[in-house]
Formats: sequence, structure tokens, C-alpha cells
Amino acid sequence: MKHTRSKHTHRGLIGTGLAALALLACLLGLASGGTVAAAAELGEPTIAHGKSAIVVDSAGNVLYGLNPDEEMPMASITKVMTAMVALDSGKSFDDVCTITPDDFDGTAQQAGYVETDTPTFRELMEVMLVFSGNDAALNVATNVAGSEQAFVDLMNQKAQEIGMEHTHFANPHGLDAEDHYSCASDLVKMGRYALSHYPYIAQTVVKRSTTAHVNGYEVVLSSTDELVGSYAGMRGIKTGAEDSGYAFLGACERDNVQLYTCVLGADTADGRFEDTVSMLDWAYGTYQRLDPSRDSWVVRLQPWAYGLGLKVVVSPSDSTAGMVWPDGSDVSYSTTMAGPTTLLDAGTLCSTTLWTQQDRSLGGTHLRTRSVPVCVSAWPALCLPLFYDTATLGVA
Repeated sequence: MKHTRSKHTHRGLIGTGLAALALLACLLGLASGGTVAAAAELGEPTIAHGKSAIVVDSAGNVLYGLNPDEEMPMASITKVMTAMVALDSGKSFDDVCTITPDDFDGTAQQAGYVETDTPTFRELMEVMLVFSGNDAALNVATNVAGSEQAFVDLMNQKAQEIGMEHTHFANPHGLDAEDHYSCASDLVKMGRYALSHYPYIAQTVVKRSTTAHVNGYEVVLSSTDELVGSYAGMRGIKTGAEDSGYAFLGACERDNVQLYTCVLGADTADGRFEDTVSMLDWAYGTYQRLDPSRDSWVVRLQPWAYGLGLKVVVSPSDSTAGMVWPDGSDVSYSTTMAGPTTLLDAGTLCSTTLWTQQDRSLGGTHLRTRSVPVCVSAWPALCLPLFYDTATLGVA
């Protein structure tokens, strides 16, 4: 595992790195303790059902892929794009919507809306995202854009905007159609974008059920996502099922590590979830813990602002733990830090440090001066933490 750093100034502080000896000792100590391997045999998850699968981190780094760019039908995962385009329109959630008749066959997932129903836009969106109602998706589209085709044109424009190069939409619901396809790598990109930019989608796709008013009755419609509530850390987001196979676009967060998965072309409904769990178990089991800062460490002794030959102790305000992907990728940090001769008062913020790996955040910490100035030896060698109880040095 390599460690690199970047330096910059902030809020008038003099830009400099952390004390080189202290940071190097920390990083080398972590590595030598076996916490971070320079490289590892990562193995692979077992994909027993899907024809295509992928798992990526929050920055889009691919941790595993099986035919990730193969263009395939994506079924009701389509509805995530439908939701984004609908939200882009600015339509009010309280707007009353009209129902357009559909010609879906009896096997299509439907809430059962009839022309006399007057659901709100919010209700249609929830029925679409939670229950995966195809009639809800169609009516979201027609109420937003006036026609299905006009809405589909907006979907394809949005796909191009976010870089979905292997995707084309032909409808807003996802039922199999000519020229309606995507790929696993595009769909995890869409999932990351949706949860990052649309809080409503993130809040809705974790619901276990939703209520609708259909043909004069109030009905409770259950989620089609079997992993939310049963697999630790799941955050949604969308199932899919068609003659072409079963699909699932998933998101999960554990230990501040967000992962996105996609399975396409699974042979069974349960199989899409089994493959997803296999990828998540493998990925979370492969990450290794990194402790880049601890509140007991002394980073630097700085001149006290009020003289008298005393020093203030610069130390992390809290301990930081991150999860590192053990493939040899650099772990880097950026920091702001007052120059070594700058006078500082006790109990003040003097630095902020952030750690990353391949653009994914591993966490951060603030460096503060401890509350009590200290008198330490004028001999540099005797200022090393070896000669002091560093956990209590400079603490009232």
C-alpha cells in the first residue's frame, strides 16, 4: 500500500504537510501491523444466476465485474431513470394526476388504476418506486411530459448527460421492448447518481410498503425489494423482472463504505438477490481497516502564543477509522497546517486532514492544540513521545 500526500493552504494558514516523522511513523506502523496489505489475492464472488454483474464503490471504482458492459434488457430498473426525469420537471408532489388507459397484459405488475382515479404525483411516484407498478410509471410519464414518447426522449437525454454510453430507453416502465437496453456498468452509474442527487429517491426506495387509492379503495402495496430490512446496510434501490430475466440494482453502506451492485439476466427472482449478497459479502469481507489517526497521538509541539517558553500539543481531536481496498492503490491525504513556528493558543483548531483512496473518502479529522501548555525539554531528542505520556500530555 502506497501513501502519498498533497498540500494546500486554507483560511490564511501557512500550507505545509503534517510532521513528516510523525505521519510516516503512523503509516508505517499501520502497515507493519498487518492492517493494510501491499497487495492481496482478492478472489471473486460467486455469481450463480446472473449473466452480468458488477460491484463498485462510491467513487465508481470497479471492485468486480462479470460482462459489465454487455447490453441487456434492464426491466423495471428503468423506473429509477423515470423518477429522476420526473423530479427534474419540478412538478409538485401534491398535484392531482389523471390516469391514462394502458394496454399491459395480465402478467405486468400493476397497482390497478382506473380512469376515474385521481392520485397525487407523490402517490404515483411511490407506487412506481416501491411496488414497481408499471401503470404508475406510465402515468408519471404522461402527467409530466404530456405523452409517453416525449417523456422517453427526456430519459435518453438524461442518460447521455450522466454518461450512460450503453443505454437506450424505449418506455418509462421497463417492460421488454425493441431498442430498450442498458448494461450493469451504466446502471450502477445511474444508481450512484440517483442516490447522490435526489434525496427523495434515496428516502423512497428503502420503504417496505406504500399506500395507494385505487378504484375507490385504499390499498397497501409491498416493496419488491427483499434485501431492504433483511441485509444489513441495504439502501435499495430497484428490482426488475421480465421474460429476459430478473434484475436488481442495489446500494449498501457499512462502516462508511458505500457499494453499488447490479445483476442482470438472473434465472430466478431469488437468484438476483443471492448474487447481490455474494458480491456484497465478498467486497465487505475484502476491505481492510485503516486507522489513520488516533486521539492519543502527538503530531507536533507548537510555540504557545503567550510565550514563557511553553509549547502547545497538536493532536487529532478524535480517532479516525477507514476501510481500504487492498489492491495496492495509493492512500493519500490533504491537510491544512500552521507553519512550525506559528504561535498558537491552547484549545484551538489548527488543521483539517482528509484521507482518500482512488477518490473515495476514508474519513478525516481535525487537529487541535490541547488545553494546557506544557514545558518540554529543549533537546529535540527528548521531545519525542517516547519520553512522555502522550495520551495525557497537555490535557487538563
